[in-house]
Amino acid sequence: MLGRGRERYRKVDNVGAVTGRSAIELILLVYDRVADKLAAAETAIANQRPDLLGLAVGEATDLISQGLVAALDYERGGAIAENLAAVYDYSLRRLLLANLRKDSEIVREVAELLAGLREAWVSVQHGTT
Repeated sequence: MLGRGRERYRKVDNVGAVTGRSAIELILLVYDRVADKLAAAETAIANQRPDLLGLAVGEATDLISQGLVAALDYERGGAIAENLAAVYDYSLRRLLLANLRKDSEIVREVAELLAGLREAWVSVQHGTT
């Protein structure tokens, strides 16, 4: 499992090298895309569009799983990576429940949780932790 996490982190670094962005900038980009999808999910709930809700939640969960979780480096990140994995897992479970219940409060909860993590990454980026 550690080798797979390390490889995924390298892939993030490789994409960053190609796009001219750092790994942290790419992580922030994923957070921004998740926030967009969660906003779309809230709009879908308000407009009573379960089809669009399912699409938005599906895309948000894909971004969390394939972007945020996949980029975790357990070897270098240690307990921080483990804690982030737990938060991401919680977020994924809550989004599935939000989709089932069509509950915008749960979507907002996850959006706020991830927004706080995004701000922490911004602090890391600027060296203000």
